[in-house]
Amino acid sequence: MEGSNEVRGGIMARLRVGVLGLNHDHVWGNLAALNDNELGQAVAAADPDPRLRERLAREHGGVEALASYDALLERADLDAVLIFADNRASAELGVRALGRGLPVMIEKPMAADLAGADAVLTAARKAGLPLMVNWPTVWRPALRHGLALVRSGAVGEPVQLSHRGGHAGPREYGCSPQFCEWLYDPTRNGGGALVDYCGYGAILCRTVLGRPDAVTAVARHLRKEGLPAEDNAVVILRYPRALGLLEASWTQIGAEPALAMVVFGNAGTLLVHQPKATREGEKAGAGRIQLVTPGGSEWIDPPALPADERDGPSYFLSRIAAGRAVEGLCAPEVGRDAQEILAAALRSSASGREVTLPLTAS
Repeated sequence: MEGSNEVRGGIMARLRVGVLGLNHDHVWGNLAALNDNELGQAVAAADPDPRLRERLAREHGGVEALASYDALLERADLDAVLIFADNRASAELGVRALGRGLPVMIEKPMAADLAGADAVLTAARKAGLPLMVNWPTVWRPALRHGLALVRSGAVGEPVQLSHRGGHAGPREYGCSPQFCEWLYDPTRNGGGALVDYCGYGAILCRTVLGRPDAVTAVARHLRKEGLPAEDNAVVILRYPRALGLLEASWTQIGAEPALAMVVFGNAGTLLVHQPKATREGEKAGAGRIQLVTPGGSEWIDPPALPADERDGPSYFLSRIAAGRAVEGLCAPEVGRDAQEILAAALRSSASGREVTLPLTAS
């Protein structure tokens, strides 16, 4: 893959980026990050909701607001797209954008189901274009350094990895009405709290432990009124010599425990302490790492991330400009395998049985 920045007027031109969908609240922080980056700029964004287009005009007046996705995809002046629609629409839009020759950054978890994830990945491979799955937690220094320490052998051989994600619910957390509308719709979202939060732990398990042999899950609607999907879930990933534990909640009071990842190894335990954002759109702090070994406990402050890895758009643009593949936690193969874990978890919860991987058509 070759870099795609043109030289215009003797200087390297900024990549012209379109945005498909504005009803995913993560879009606003990513739009700001995109326009702060010298490698690219948003030139147009499309969403059928006039309220979201009005917000775009207020906050990003230089970005053209379009009412249809077709109008944006038909533009000939785009170099790439970011996708922030509902999970089902995002996968469909990703396939269309890649088919038109546009590199794609798609907001997590990639799709509403495994078929959607496979379709986007297949489209990217067929087109030979970059596809990135943006997970907001990837840009937190403590988590990244914690993973590096685990890879370096700081805890020995990993035996268990756990991740919990939760809050009191999208509405209580401060999500917009447009975001809540599809988060509470299991067809557009793919599920409920499990799909929203267990993917974060799934990419960690996939990175540290690999693809699991089997998945067991219990996902239940326990408290949340007006939600036709699960509001709490527990997922266990089985490996030959390890276990993964993923927890999700939309009924949790308070932000504690503020742990982005815990890895229990045969030589130590590593805990990534990550202050959580208390409302949608707020940026989390850098965090700290606690490493416990037989010799004692130490606290580690993570180094800052490189400038091209400070947020999703920065990484995406840098990969396109340099002609380099998307790697690590945001690689499409990792996102696809995380989607498979989510699909297996939903299938396990529905059947009451362990589900082995790889998945076969249901």
